[in-house]
Amino acid sequence: MRASALLPLGIACCLPALCAGKPSTDPQTADDSEGMAEVTVTARGDDPLAAQQNASAVELDGALLGSLPAKLEDPLAVASLFVDPAANGAGGTRIVVDGVEGDTLDVPSSSVKTVAVDSNPYSAEFSRPGKGRIEVTTWGGSLVRLHRRFEFAYRDNHFDATNPFDTVHPSRQRDWGAGQFDGPWLGGKATFFVGGDYLRDNDNSFTTALTPSGAVSEPLPFPRRTAHLIARSDFRTPLHTLSLLYNWSDDRQTNQGVGAFDLPERAWNSRNRTHELRISDVARVGTDFRNDLRFDFRYRPKIADSMSDAPAVLVNGAFNGGGAQVSRQSVEKDIDFQDLVSYRVGPHSLRFGGLAKSRLIDYTDASNFGGTYTFSDLPDFVNNLPRQYTVNGGNPRVRFTQNEFAYFLQDEIRLRPRLNLLLGLRHELQSNLDEHANLAPRLALSAASEDGRTIVRAGSGIFYQRQPVTLEEQYLLLDGSNLRQVVLTNPSYPLTGDPFAQAGPPNVLRLAPHLRAPYDIQASLGVERKLGEHTTLTAEYTRLRGRRLYRMRDINAPLPATGIRPDPNFLNVDQFETTGSSRSDSLSLGVRATIAYTLHLVAQYTFSRATDDTSCLFSQPGLCRPPADSYNLAGERGPADYDQRHRFNLAGVLYLPGHFTLGCVVSLSSGTPYDITTGFDDNQDTVFSDRPTLGNPAAPFQSFGIDGSGVVGGTPGTLYDGPEALFAGRLVQTTPSSVHWLIQPGPGNVGRNSGRGPSFADVDLRVAKRFVLREKSKGAQSLELRLDAFNLLNHVNYFNYVGTLNSRYFGRANHAHVPREIQLSVRARL
Repeated sequence: MRASALLPLGIACCLPALCAGKPSTDPQTADDSEGMAEVTVTARGDDPLAAQQNASAVELDGALLGSLPAKLEDPLAVASLFVDPAANGAGGTRIVVDGVEGDTLDVPSSSVKTVAVDSNPYSAEFSRPGKGRIEVTTWGGSLVRLHRRFEFAYRDNHFDATNPFDTVHPSRQRDWGAGQFDGPWLGGKATFFVGGDYLRDNDNSFTTALTPSGAVSEPLPFPRRTAHLIARSDFRTPLHTLSLLYNWSDDRQTNQGVGAFDLPERAWNSRNRTHELRISDVARVGTDFRNDLRFDFRYRPKIADSMSDAPAVLVNGAFNGGGAQVSRQSVEKDIDFQDLVSYRVGPHSLRFGGLAKSRLIDYTDASNFGGTYTFSDLPDFVNNLPRQYTVNGGNPRVRFTQNEFAYFLQDEIRLRPRLNLLLGLRHELQSNLDEHANLAPRLALSAASEDGRTIVRAGSGIFYQRQPVTLEEQYLLLDGSNLRQVVLTNPSYPLTGDPFAQAGPPNVLRLAPHLRAPYDIQASLGVERKLGEHTTLTAEYTRLRGRRLYRMRDINAPLPATGIRPDPNFLNVDQFETTGSSRSDSLSLGVRATIAYTLHLVAQYTFSRATDDTSCLFSQPGLCRPPADSYNLAGERGPADYDQRHRFNLAGVLYLPGHFTLGCVVSLSSGTPYDITTGFDDNQDTVFSDRPTLGNPAAPFQSFGIDGSGVVGGTPGTLYDGPEALFAGRLVQTTPSSVHWLIQPGPGNVGRNSGRGPSFADVDLRVAKRFVLREKSKGAQSLELRLDAFNLLNHVNYFNYVGTLNSRYFGRANHAHVPREIQLSVRARL
């Protein structure tokens, strides 16, 4: 059985259960090693020079996942720490479950066998680099005996610390239960696995806002109910393994969208379900040939609806009230077919294949049918002076099919005994993207020193991004043939009459005529040095360049010289383009040590810098963040939203006498950036994202001056103290050298993401005691009691920093990550 390892970005950590020659502490793992051995055709198996043996990978197996603290046993919690945000792409981290790619993990945690990040980073089999995907394999049943496992976890607010924005200590309970059955059937010719879990979480969100009645700080419960179920059976013959799998999940959340500036009245509910059927066949001929054939069908209905139908009221930098104006329904049917071949001959290890995926989308979005008022600041709201009113109407339903195709060829060649080369080529195609030249070459080279204790790895490759379904949905809705989106400037409040009768030209959304697939170019150079038997030092430099990234801008924005829109038949013409770019450079240093098979430690430090000129992650229907000035995109170049100069992660497990175990995860990082805006729409492009001009960088960060043209009773051309003029109503003159920021007519010179939040620190600890009920020779049975402490030191980690100058909260956070939480759990293995 191959030793698994914890290898975060250049580090390896081998636990006793995972090391050669050391028996597993996991009864199921031990039993399965007897009856579940599987022939896998790879490049020389456990050869340290092979591409999939790179020390930049992190691989967690069942024993390790059970030893480290993880909220509700989330199998992705620790692995996600080692994902590089720069490698994610517009669709976010890709989750590959048993070879089928998606964006979520919808299976029960008890069904997860291994989790890996950055395994074979330049593999042509996948669309994303190794640091931008998480690979998950699930358990099959045991051929040896019946297994039963039950787990239960419980949390209560009486054990937890208080949120720093909480004026009371609201009631909160969270419990989670899981069960699993697996074993042989049909006389040992087949195995089965059935597992499931259920979460009941009564959490709270905290609102911190400023209304005309004063400051608001209150909690609101947002219950969540989540269930997973998986059933799998494997039928084996000497040459084939046929697998049937059904997976079901149901996630219901209430009172979402509340917290920070969002008042409780803006709550909305959601429900997401998944039905998945998978049929796969693995054919083997000896140890040198393997064919994997997979068919996967997913049915995914989703719904999201506001609790209130009242118009939304957005007051920049103060509060958001009214209804959430969220109303979405979708049904997605995915049909996925894959065929992969692995063949080894002489010094060559070939892997090739292809996939075809058809996504049938039925999407309805009636959001903002009740309208949204936008106010520049709190005084405007008090005086009933909204700057803008937007509303949608028309046909909110679209249906379309998106087909995706890819094929690849990869050859891993042993050139010399200490030199290994991987060559690969991948071709991506998509039905709604008129481009066919998306060829992605991949290369990886590894060389070992004469004593084999030092390995140098180098690699480079191109990785194309697929066009997200969300982009096509919004384009079809807002291209002018379905929904009508109108904007009224300086309307009455509340609005009287029909807004569509009062409206001028509508907004439309377009795709650039020559929209192309974004891609990333990644290159890396790393060194692995083994010290002694169980200590390894690593260093790796990674360079990633994003090209043709998604961006949205208004090609019909008012011209700076005249203030007149080029096409009078439309208001905003928001166009999606692939003209953005990004740059990321990182250096990671790591150490791993295993001492007497008792203490197992892995640590990794990363120094990085990431810049880009676009924010398009497509995680929400809102899509991309528009630029401050659609005619000056150079001003968008700045720190990426995920830019962190320093990151440190540590994971360790200590096995103690008496079946005690200590598991620890430490995560430290420097702050992420946030944007600085004025809160006004001086360029009249209907987007309140104008940026200020830099005054005196040595002045206090929260100080700013405002031109008299933006102040009631002020004199244009005269600079006034901003906080005094906007918050106290006093016109006190100041000078540019006395303030940090300037709000003046015309475009500002401050770049995107000029603010920077504080550092992040988190320490999680697990203490476990295992009681052996029956020895392994008689069929292992055990009971384990566990105590988890998340954010053990109760360090306050603020986030959601306010970058709007005309807000009283400017430069301050109005949200924080969870304080210390205690979780009790028990696990029984029978």
